[in-house]
Amino acid sequence: MKTTKKLLALLLAVCMVLGMTACAGSGTPASSTTTDTTSAGETAQKVDTDGKSKTVSIAISENITDLDPHNHNNVVNSMMDDMLYSMLVKADHEGNYNPALATEWSVSEDGTEWTFKLREGVLFSNGEPFNADDVVCTFQRLIDSPELVCAASNWTALKAVEKIDEYTAKITLSESIGTMLLALSMTPIIPDQAYAEMGKDLFYGQKMYGTGKWKFIEWVDGQYLKLAKNENSWEGNDSYFDDVNIRFILESSTAINAQITGDVDAYIASGGIAADMLSMYAGSENKIEIVNVPCSTIDYLQFQCEEGSVFADPDVRRAFSMAIDRQTIIDNIFGGGGYPTGVTSVSTMGYDPDYTCEYYEYNPEKAKALLETTGYAGEELVISSNVATTNAEAMLLAISENVNAIGFNTRIEVVEGATLLDMRSSGNYDMFVVAAMMTSGDFFSFANLRVLNDAHHSNYVNEEMFDQICEANVNPDNTVRDECYRTMNQIMCEECAPMIGLLTLNANEAVTYGITGIGLYSDGFYGFENISYDPSLVK
Repeated sequence: MKTTKKLLALLLAVCMVLGMTACAGSGTPASSTTTDTTSAGETAQKVDTDGKSKTVSIAISENITDLDPHNHNNVVNSMMDDMLYSMLVKADHEGNYNPALATEWSVSEDGTEWTFKLREGVLFSNGEPFNADDVVCTFQRLIDSPELVCAASNWTALKAVEKIDEYTAKITLSESIGTMLLALSMTPIIPDQAYAEMGKDLFYGQKMYGTGKWKFIEWVDGQYLKLAKNENSWEGNDSYFDDVNIRFILESSTAINAQITGDVDAYIASGGIAADMLSMYAGSENKIEIVNVPCSTIDYLQFQCEEGSVFADPDVRRAFSMAIDRQTIIDNIFGGGGYPTGVTSVSTMGYDPDYTCEYYEYNPEKAKALLETTGYAGEELVISSNVATTNAEAMLLAISENVNAIGFNTRIEVVEGATLLDMRSSGNYDMFVVAAMMTSGDFFSFANLRVLNDAHHSNYVNEEMFDQICEANVNPDNTVRDECYRTMNQIMCEECAPMIGLLTLNANEAVTYGITGIGLYSDGFYGFENISYDPSLVK
């Protein structure tokens, strides 16, 4: 276990995964006058014989940050990967995995050798045939480049990859990993020949050849991503639409107005559209549906627990947690959500419906009495968050008011994402609030990055909790892994460290009637690979 932990701490340190969320729904194409950007300064209108637009336009609340499919760390980049690429296996975002580019696989008794039979007749979007060489190219790249996010977060035990024959490949691990199928589902397969010729220019030169349902046309940083049907897709693509235009609109009111006027056909915000913005849709109920999706994404508060800090004392942390009126925040600020039991929710591994923690119950009288037994002397403490966290200012103000009422002295700050990232990377904070998602309901990334590896520098150490995470890392039995995460979560609740849960999110997304196939997933991801249009759904 010690070896596993040290290996993860070394390799995962390069991966600063930020918690982000989203979920999505249904909607309608714009009229025949809808325009779509095809290149800088150029537009084109695509319509069918009935005058309906063949281009669907979607507004999302985040920008794509990197075109390298093996260097992605957020929801919007994963959405793009799913549209452009295929993986060896495909996740359903509920913990189940199905064949994709691999039609079947076998595993050695010790769990370190995985042999894959590959799908035949598959072409990349540039016409290059898919075979075992592409699997070797993909995984050898991760071995050679451990600094890539995909390598650091999913493949710390990746040892070797080899071609057995044209349609058989074998992956060898240094030790068994419990999240092998999850890791495979998050690893886009890239074309061997094109990568050999172009290297990183395959991505940064905006070629992006994949085997997904859509092919890459253009990305303009901060503006849009344009895709078109991939006629070579092995899955086929019977979408009504020929093109998808994904617009990055970070200001909610701008995105909502664009949808109401018909310029976009859906607005998908990470974490959902803020509850106080939904009133803007009043009067558009006959053409736009507000879809509410319970998600496993959790908002949490992390303490700085280094020796000598205020929150090094567990009773100070416990008093802080008991002073927060979580239910009022859920009801009045978010308009709904789930009450947390640590960092778990009903759709995540490690959730125990029978477990409760006294430090998560709102009890200001007990919190005040407990705080008075500590050495806290009224030092000013700052609660930080970033502008990307949904309802950040209102949530932080409510927390500050709650805890100040029992004797704390806090103020809030909401900063740019890059600023908070620097604070977390250096440990220069008293406490911060962000959201985190659990991919396919699995705790692997969260537990390793944020707890075991302490990527955000809480300086909290608990060997018992670390041992549970290490066991879950190597054990392929999900029953055992679930129990490990239950124990981890309970220790975290009792210690109120390194973080406390605030609420699990419900996401409200807006989709114009008629649009179909937008994936809304409880793990906070969303997908557009199956997007289409059904005129019978238009009201």
